[in-house]
Amino acid sequence: MKALPIFSFILALGAAWFFLFGSNVEGELSENPTLYASDVWDVWERWDSSELPVDGAEWWNPAEDEVLYKFSNSEHFVFHVSRNIDSLKLNSKPYRGGYLVGSEVSLNLWSDNPGFMSEKWKVSAESYIRLSEITATDDSSQNVFKLESGDERIVVWGDSINIEGFVAHIFRDRVVYTRVGEIEEFAIDQLQNDFQAENQMSESILMMGVTRNHRTGSDMDIVWNEVSYSVEAIGGGGDVVWSKVLSEKPLGESFEVDLYSNNKYQTAFATSSAVYLLDVTGKDVRGYPYEADITGFAVFDYDRNDKYRFLVATSSGKLINLKDEGRVTTGWNFKHLKGGNYIEHLAHLRVGSRDYIYGGCYDGSVLLLKRTGQVRGSTPVRVAPISKPAFRISNTIGKTTVLFIDSSGWLRELTLAEAEPVGISGLTRADRVSLQDFDGDGKLEVVTTLDGVRSVWNSRNELVL
Repeated sequence: MKALPIFSFILALGAAWFFLFGSNVEGELSENPTLYASDVWDVWERWDSSELPVDGAEWWNPAEDEVLYKFSNSEHFVFHVSRNIDSLKLNSKPYRGGYLVGSEVSLNLWSDNPGFMSEKWKVSAESYIRLSEITATDDSSQNVFKLESGDERIVVWGDSINIEGFVAHIFRDRVVYTRVGEIEEFAIDQLQNDFQAENQMSESILMMGVTRNHRTGSDMDIVWNEVSYSVEAIGGGGDVVWSKVLSEKPLGESFEVDLYSNNKYQTAFATSSAVYLLDVTGKDVRGYPYEADITGFAVFDYDRNDKYRFLVATSSGKLINLKDEGRVTTGWNFKHLKGGNYIEHLAHLRVGSRDYIYGGCYDGSVLLLKRTGQVRGSTPVRVAPISKPAFRISNTIGKTTVLFIDSSGWLRELTLAEAEPVGISGLTRADRVSLQDFDGDGKLEVVTTLDGVRSVWNSRNELVL
């Protein structure tokens, strides 16, 4: 009987090894090793198939779309390839759809324990990328991380360094160096000033949405100006069409509304204390602002017939449905939430001929409602309310997936029926996610942002930008 626990322990160890190193199937997609590599390796490198030969890896004879990774420190190194190479003199073992290659000692050093290096690794379209950690000097309080992307761009975290031939600008927690070529010194100074002004603008201006200006026939960018603490409508020439000074930040995005169905457009947005609806001159539309203790807000035009519904979630667990000039919609029958729970995110999902109002709650639970506010369906999905979710619509609500950022900063994609991880789930970190037709081919791409760096993933969940 005593042998049974020992036998079970051995089986568990075997299952864990198989999951990490032995679960390769011919044709299985190789996972990106930079999502899992540990800080044992202080130099990370990536080559695409145009960078041949690679020093120390002359055996690598890639197909057109293959890439090679190398993780190293002062004593050891490990390569990662997407397929097995029979002619290798080095040891290799299967790993997450690919293979790790190196000495036995080096392979034993590998562990799935991502840290600072994984956080700072960024993929670009360049054929060669290198990330290195430079040990701090005696007078420095932190190590320096240096990301080299091709020959034109270097990013440094930590103490800034002088790099000849590059102009530097500060972006949040890093310094970005861009090659300037052979230009006059005064031009370098001007370029650096422009970069700094651009960075200040990106820190103080937040895009909320777009509203048409029926007077000029052009679009206005609706933005939040952190400096003036105002929502502003910016015209095509950069002029401020109107500005609304607030006492608090807006909640999320703005919405374009044609309240009177006359092709004269208004802008709707909300703060934590009021819903605003402004005309093209920035004046309040009659009935607004509508005051409440607001936790979530959205505007829906279910049938695209200008019959707008303003959904207002409150901290008391209510979901208020307004129409026209701030009047409560008749027939709305939402049973308010209890126990301190409330809705933070709202979305309208059209699946086939049915409408679903998605309500993402403070406690992670999800509501699927009818237009009347009554429950239409249920889901076991738990969605962290950190940021606005996105959706890939399928032919049924159960197969439809929700994409969101979890509490650890990873992008997740779960089916609404079973909460099953699918698609892009777990492939990247992000702080924002959306679906856009980025290349105009009629197919929606997943667009993620992490620390100001945007990435684009196609419908096959491949990184394309």
